[in-house]
Amino acid sequence: MELRQLKYFVRTVESGTISGAAVELHMTQPALSRQLADLEKELGGPLLQRTPRGVSPTSLGLAIKAHADGILAQVDRTPELVRLAASKSSLVRVGAPPGMPHDWFQRAVRAVSSAGLDVHFSLYEGSSDEQARLLRSGDIDLALLHTMPADGINHQHLFIQPLGAAVRPSSPLNTRAVLGLEDLHELTVMAHAAGEIRVQEVKLRSAAEAEGIRTHWVFRRFSHHSVLIADLAGADAALTTEASARTNFSGWKWIPLAAKDASGRPLQVETWAAWKPASAPELRRIASLFRTAAAEEAKA
Repeated sequence: MELRQLKYFVRTVESGTISGAAVELHMTQPALSRQLADLEKELGGPLLQRTPRGVSPTSLGLAIKAHADGILAQVDRTPELVRLAASKSSLVRVGAPPGMPHDWFQRAVRAVSSAGLDVHFSLYEGSSDEQARLLRSGDIDLALLHTMPADGINHQHLFIQPLGAAVRPSSPLNTRAVLGLEDLHELTVMAHAAGEIRVQEVKLRSAAEAEGIRTHWVFRRFSHHSVLIADLAGADAALTTEASARTNFSGWKWIPLAAKDASGRPLQVETWAAWKPASAPELRRIASLFRTAAAEEAKA
């Protein structure tokens, strides 16, 4: 098996057609087909199946695609590793969750540097579920999770962020300093999809139902298209952290939400640093410095 064959396969899956992938790879279609057939023979099973519109991955193909993505990502970062080796710096690959405060992370990086650790950070953006998978596979070294890490994983609690609602400039809620769940009654509210900020998928619905509040939830993955997604969904507000609102809902006003879940605990987003027990000892110190930076951020 060769790396180029994995690259050809990934490009074909992402293109959806062999002809389209061949054009992107500057190959002829028969040459690409031969390479894909050789890869299937090497792996002992079909990776692609024909569809009316082109090709789609088989169950084996899906598994190989996920594995190949990780391999190719590591290959792409090889020049970065070479530069770091020459400078004698170590690379720490960190998972960045939705809504991570940029100011806090920059403060955390400065804290690590001030502590004398010669470390270079590389960020991988992903939900808590995605990061947990990347941590287990060894594709990242330090995960920043919005969910309590699984047993057997070292972790350090970092900080808590209050939830709030980003509302449109034209919204009558714009004059409010604080919102309650009752303010969301009969509104269409966009919230993070499951796996991004897990507290919202379960706790928001149960809290609203417990108070007899009928809210029309639209669960989506937040991105730089969030305002467009909200427009298409007819969302009146977006429930998220202040840091996420600044990044994804430019021009919307973020208002804190004074609400509790069904058990009486405030609705908020917690973040933990997590790393494997067998990882480099410096990760524990980095996590501690991250927590210190979070405490200083809260005081600022």
